[in-house]
Parts: sequence; C-alpha cells; structure tokens
Amino acid sequence: MAETKKAVLMMHTDQAQGELWKTALATQQLDVIWENISLDLVQYLEKCDRHELPDLLIMDMAIKSPSSETLQSSSVCQWLIKQKAPTKVVLFNPRQEKIKDIEHSWAIRRGASDVLPRLSPENLMAEVARVTALIDCSLISQPLEKIARNFGANADGKQVRESQLITTLDINEPKANSKSETKNNSKPNQKSDGGEVVMYRGVRIRR
Repeated sequence: MAETKKAVLMMHTDQAQGELWKTALATQQLDVIWENISLDLVQYLEKCDRHELPDLLIMDMAIKSPSSETLQSSSVCQWLIKQKAPTKVVLFNPRQEKIKDIEHSWAIRRGASDVLPRLSPENLMAEVARVTALIDCSLISQPLEKIARNFGANADGKQVRESQLITTLDINEPKANSKSETKNNSKPNQKSDGGEVVMYRGVRIRR
C-alpha cells in the first residue's frame, strides 16, 4: 500500500516566489495545494475534517482577511491552537532577504513554527530543509540543487536586464526628490523606558 503524501497548503502574494515554492516542495514528494489570497482560510479549515487538515501551511504573513483588516496569519494560528490541530504554520515574507529578530519573535508569539525570507539560489536548500523537518520528512537534495542552479542563472540574467534599464532611465529622466517619501515612510520603533520592549504589529515583544 502506497504511503499517503503529506499535504502542504500555500498562500502567496508574490507569484514568482509561489511558483518557486510549489516547484521545490513538489520535488519532496509532498501534495502541494496553492490557494488564492482572497480565501478566508479559517472558514476553509473549519469545513475540513480533522484528518483532511494540511500537515503544513505556508503563507505570506501580510495577507489580510477578506472581510477585515485582520492578518490571516494571526487568525489561523489562533484557530489551530484552539482546535489543538497538528498543522504546522510557517509564515513567509517575500519582501525581505533576511528575517529580523522582531519579526521572528512576533511570528512565534502568534503560534507559527517559523518565519522565512524570500527564496534565493543561496538559501533555497536550507529553507526547504527547515520546512520539511517540521513535518518529519527527509530532504531530497538532488532536485533542489538543480532548481537552485536554474533559478540562479535566471536571476543573473534578470539582474543584468534590470541594471541596463536603470542605467537608461538615469540617462533619459531627471531624478525625483525622494526626501518627502523618506520622511513619510520612516516610523520609529515604540520602546519602553528601558528600551527592551518594542511594539510589532500590535504585539509587545521583549528583545
């Protein structure tokens, strides 16, 4: 009798990163389901029988509920804890190449098992290994090495094209004044008097 594949449910805002995760996880003999970010994930999970729940959930930490401004990652983690479900949650930030300590602390406080940065040729093997280890699956490294090589070649080509485009824009167009944008986008951390506690997404986190 064939062994049942473990299931991974994904939700991504970055299409390219989603495709990369799907391709990488499929090489690990996992059943990968990629849902649209408009899905209310808690309602989806509530309709599943316990044995139908995914073994692993990978989702962009910035995805909001379709009906409110609540982060779905928070709602899902709280629901899984309340149900005492075995599903592991890994949050994902495709906008960063390295996860900050405060982000990691926030995710763990919410109930996630881990939080990962965007995939790159350099970290693909390690990040997939972290994910498979959470659901007790042995890493199959050979196909991942091939994906990383191909991804690296494509990324190098893209960087060259982007560099050429930026050079062209610099020559043909005047530079915009970004002083006001920098001022508007900068937000100081909220700290306690002792400087040891900070606020992140509404949660007090001690460094």
